[in-house]
Amino acid sequence: MELFSIANWVHSFEGLLHFTASIIGLLSGAYLLIAKKGSRAHKVIGRIFGFSVLIVNISALFIYDFNQGRISPFHFLIPVSLFFLIYGWLPMLFAKRTRRTINRHIIGMTGASLGLWAAGATEYFVREIVNAEMEKSALILYSFLISLPFGILIGLLITIQIKRQKSLG
Repeated sequence: MELFSIANWVHSFEGLLHFTASIIGLLSGAYLLIAKKGSRAHKVIGRIFGFSVLIVNISALFIYDFNQGRISPFHFLIPVSLFFLIYGWLPMLFAKRTRRTINRHIIGMTGASLGLWAAGATEYFVREIVNAEMEKSALILYSFLISLPFGILIGLLITIQIKRQKSLG
């Protein structure tokens, strides 16, 4: 059995753009989560991450092959992804660096990055592992179960960050 087939992922120009931006976002997001914060490299790669997540979300609006040409559950997560991206990105672009703006940045970027990983894990399951004969309700359930741990992790990390912010003053 093949572990990965590009034919399962890319069916159009929009799909290729979405896939490419996703890979760039996954890699740059992983780097940002483990690299030294505030450095010039962090800022440059952070912009790459932000633009790639933006492209992922915009291109997703034009991809309907997952649900026979209709809106899929993935489309309803676009506003959530964009919320985290904007919440974390705007303070670094337009606000003075304070504990509060840095806290917002950490919360937003954590949500955006882990959200992208959750979407990638779910997409991998849907496109590579699932039997094409699986009922839609089961597919949605399994997709939810794959994404749930990422959602819990995002919630925990945000809670920790909020508590850290409160303890600092």
